[in-house]
Amino acid sequence: MEGQPLGIAVEGAGKRYGRQWILRGVDLDVAPGSMLAILGANGSGKSSLLRMLCAFDRPSEGRISWQWEGQQLDPMDTPLHVAYCAPDQALISDLDVAEHIALHFELRRGLAGIDVPGALELARLETKGHVRVGNLSSGMRQRLSLTLAFATDACALFLDEPTSHLDQEGRSWYAGLVEGWRQGRTLVVASNHDQGEYPGVDATLDVSKGHYEKHINH
Repeated sequence: MEGQPLGIAVEGAGKRYGRQWILRGVDLDVAPGSMLAILGANGSGKSSLLRMLCAFDRPSEGRISWQWEGQQLDPMDTPLHVAYCAPDQALISDLDVAEHIALHFELRRGLAGIDVPGALELARLETKGHVRVGNLSSGMRQRLSLTLAFATDACALFLDEPTSHLDQEGRSWYAGLVEGWRQGRTLVVASNHDQGEYPGVDATLDVSKGHYEKHINH
């Protein structure tokens, strides 16, 4: 893996679109290697906060800083250290599955020991390598997206409603992915209060209520 897990500090962060504030006054301290769940209903701002935490979007007010191996990361460099998965994530429909995985690994370094056949197996798409991504079911596309995120050599993983489009078997597969492939990395999950999406969570932030809670895991 590319180094130590990512730490994130948030001070009074807010986000607005036009004149409408989606979030205000968010304070967080995400310890390196911990798991944070951002909870809220649709439209509550949890996805906006997730994108700010991985430095895709800037806050409209407040400050977010990222710490990696004892140093502050520049916001412009931070996305290079993280992996992201969301239900509306753009996959390239015209590529077949094996081509898509190969392209991903050309653009982002994979974890040591994983290659295209290994990623196909991890995603349970061994027989779909030559199928166009656009012809996959929504559940298969979600498994592909999650596999690409977890198989990327990143120091933090950011997942937005990761079990969207997954059936019960797929949800069990996702739980195994978190257990077997997280590998101590910082994990931030945005969820509509679906506890199966953040097993073993260290802290939760309910953006609808402004309630932040740390959990004691045994």
